[in-house]
Amino acid sequence: MKKSNVDKILVEQAKRKKHIIEYACLVVFYAILALAFLFLHSYTNKEVYIKYNETSDIDYKVYLKENDFFKEKFLGPNRSYIASLIDYIDTTFNYKISLQDENADFKYSYFIESEINVKEKNGTSSLYNYKETIINEIVRYSEKKSDAYINEKVRINYNKYNDLIKSFLSTYNLDNTNSTLTVRMYVNILGSCEDLDNKSNESVMSIEIPLTTKTMNIEMSNDLIETEDNIMACSNNNFKTIVFLFFGILMSAFTTIIIIILIRYIVKTRTAEDIYHKELKKILNNYHSYIQKINNQFNLSMYQKLKVDTFSDMLEIRDTLQQPILMVENSSKDGVYFIIPSNTKILYTYCLKVSDIKNHIAESKKAKK
Repeated sequence: MKKSNVDKILVEQAKRKKHIIEYACLVVFYAILALAFLFLHSYTNKEVYIKYNETSDIDYKVYLKENDFFKEKFLGPNRSYIASLIDYIDTTFNYKISLQDENADFKYSYFIESEINVKEKNGTSSLYNYKETIINEIVRYSEKKSDAYINEKVRINYNKYNDLIKSFLSTYNLDNTNSTLTVRMYVNILGSCEDLDNKSNESVMSIEIPLTTKTMNIEMSNDLIETEDNIMACSNNNFKTIVFLFFGILMSAFTTIIIIILIRYIVKTRTAEDIYHKELKKILNNYHSYIQKINNQFNLSMYQKLKVDTFSDMLEIRDTLQQPILMVENSSKDGVYFIIPSNTKILYTYCLKVSDIKNHIAESKKAKK
């Protein structure tokens, strides 16, 4: 091969190698960006669990009608009361939630309702049940404060409920019953997730007042666990996570496009020499045990030559004749011959040459045009 042709091939191979490296660097660059943005999306979109502590307290005052025995206008909690002297009951629901993370953003809601329940004594089923909303649901935001407070005052018209149940019992001539008025405040911790399961974070405080009795005691209860082991789940899902996801997908798309361009460039710019060496290496790696390389020249004049189209055909002939496949490489190192001589003076040959590959590439380009 002429020195000028060799120099031209070397220049083209160096240019090709340079372009492949440039494309590969772009692939690595965009792949790293894609992974970084997708990681940021995953990190900012995950659920965050914040420990919080909740406490509650219910205070009430029983206001009295004018009478000759009590000088006070009202009586405080934890006492027995004469039902006929009760005018109304002022009740205050106090609730507090404290978060360990001062910068946590969350919201909460609450509402208050009353429930009248009439049951038979020692019975479990209701004879009459009526619910009424006293304060409609109120939603509030923490505004990144570590504590949130609820302080709601409710005036309970005891005589209205008591007279209603007396009328009910009298109308249907019912005896041996228990009647109660229960006022409850429901608090839902919503976190920052719109789809958080509210029921799993619901707390209830209640005050229970007997009805239609001559004397009574007021009972208070709540289902709060006053401990710091409670968990509130909220999500960091916001505009940033959407942006990170968008750029992650975009960088992934760029990476894929550049990989496709790189593969097409490698295939399109393959030289005949590259194809020749790759094909020869493939044959020697897969079938080296069947091939014997000879360094001296083989006398072809004594044989009738038959060309074989594929190396697979040579393997079939080798199996049939039980003869070795001989490999002869030309002096310019751009062609190799695989031959199987037979006892019948027939020489089976398979040739792999750079010039043949160049002709095939040129014919393919003409066919595409």
